[in-house]
Amino acid sequence: MQTSDQIAEMLSAYGVSHFFFVPVILPEAVKRMSGHGIAPIMTHGEKAAAYMADGYARISRKVGVCGAQAIGSTNLAAGLRDAYMARTPVVALSGVPDERTAYRNLYQDVDDHGAFEAVTKWNARVPGPSRIPDLLRQAFRMASSGVPRPVHLGLAGRTGNMGDTPAEGVTRAEPRYGAAPSDRPLAQASSVAAAMELLARARRPVILAGNGVARSGAARELVTLAGLLRIPVVTTLNGLATIGSDHPLYGGVAGDYGADFANKVLLRADVVLVAGSALGSMTTRNWSLIPPGARIIQVDIDGGEIGRNFECAVPMVGDAGAVIGQLASAATAAGAGQAPAEWAAEVAGIRADWRAKVEPNEASGAVPIRPERLFAMIGAEMAADGVVVGDTGHVGAWSARHLRLTGRQSIVRAAGSLGWGLPASLGVKCACPDREVICLTGDAGFYYHLSELETARRYGLKVIVVVNNNTSMNQEAFLWDKDSADQVTNWQFHDTDLAGIARGFGCHGARVDDPAGFAAALDKARASGLPAVIDVRTDRAVMSPPSFGPAL
Repeated sequence: MQTSDQIAEMLSAYGVSHFFFVPVILPEAVKRMSGHGIAPIMTHGEKAAAYMADGYARISRKVGVCGAQAIGSTNLAAGLRDAYMARTPVVALSGVPDERTAYRNLYQDVDDHGAFEAVTKWNARVPGPSRIPDLLRQAFRMASSGVPRPVHLGLAGRTGNMGDTPAEGVTRAEPRYGAAPSDRPLAQASSVAAAMELLARARRPVILAGNGVARSGAARELVTLAGLLRIPVVTTLNGLATIGSDHPLYGGVAGDYGADFANKVLLRADVVLVAGSALGSMTTRNWSLIPPGARIIQVDIDGGEIGRNFECAVPMVGDAGAVIGQLASAATAAGAGQAPAEWAAEVAGIRADWRAKVEPNEASGAVPIRPERLFAMIGAEMAADGVVVGDTGHVGAWSARHLRLTGRQSIVRAAGSLGWGLPASLGVKCACPDREVICLTGDAGFYYHLSELETARRYGLKVIVVVNNNTSMNQEAFLWDKDSADQVTNWQFHDTDLAGIARGFGCHGARVDDPAGFAAALDKARASGLPAVIDVRTDRAVMSPPSFGPAL
């Protein structure tokens, strides 16, 4: 067995189905991957390769794998930033300049290893073929256990070219570490009892469901717990699809990119069960949405996160899904009482008032299209089990306010990197080829990696890219003096035919100017049998309003 065979065999044993890369990295191993059921996906940029592995891992909850040669490793590291912030398990492989030519001005020779330190949980060098098996096993252990996060292995040689050498060491994988969370620790029994006691006394309890619930695959269990105790569920933007927007206990998406009614509900809470959220600045609107007197029950697999931003009454260290299961079992066994019916009615009233307020814009027939209408249409028209892959910025704000999903649909979104959406959607499509995948981005985000449309076409990755195209980066317009020449050139874009660009890549392209034409355009995109771009022209003057909450 050669080292190349060894690497391909081990990756396959971990359940890896796709390898996202820019040549030349592990050339001999890449040749052998197809024989082990792994599809190599060659991208147009190292950052895009990392984003694809990230999207793949988020929707599948398996470890994503990406790679690049030494000269591209800094770009690869840049692509891991979003995965690190989102707690996504990714194994990144890169070449490392050969020590024999160090300090001799070798072409393209820079030591990039340190670039990975800030965006990985573990950053290691593989000195030679004999260490590949044990360090690859350690990489998967580190990526998927505890708090999942990216890891990096630097392979000796600028292309990591160990494939021409006989394999050494034990070719053994540990499949349990091919998915995250690899382990599902339970909270202490005393914490479960304390949490149930606190919830039983609450008059206005709220569950705040974060990305940890989605990562743990525990949305159904959480909704069951909410129903048992009659507790409204407010979500973070990453947890948007945790509970269907049509569920009676749906409390909306809270945060800086949040719906007013969700923020109002959270501000009324006297007890907050935080499941899988680190209570960061975006979720809490710069730490202003948890009432000063509210008691917090916080569930997180990382004990170091509990109490970081708010005093915690009941810490529950464990996997979100496992702990939710403990609480549900305790509620069932004890015949736990439900939250007051008047609280559920109050939440329903707050929600109804909000929907009445935004309904005119969500139903508007205005041209250019109002973004509220576009995002409402996407939720209404997408497949019953579809996946939305969202960029950050205005896409996040409009999604939180106007994108309504059911419990069967899913959302994965950028943790903060504009342009993440398109490459990530290709990774998502690789992981779930039979589900409709809609990439939701703005024109500013789309421009980052539009070359990956060629990747989509080459591999038959039939994503549908919906571009909220206001020919500007209008979220940043406030930075410039109104109507000045600087404002026009520094935040407005040339009116580019994005549908024509898509067709130039061999994809399907369509432009929508009237909201009445969106559903038909979506159907034609589906019927095209190609990756598709729908260029939706929206009103540049419409900005997402400031989020509701106390003065900051």
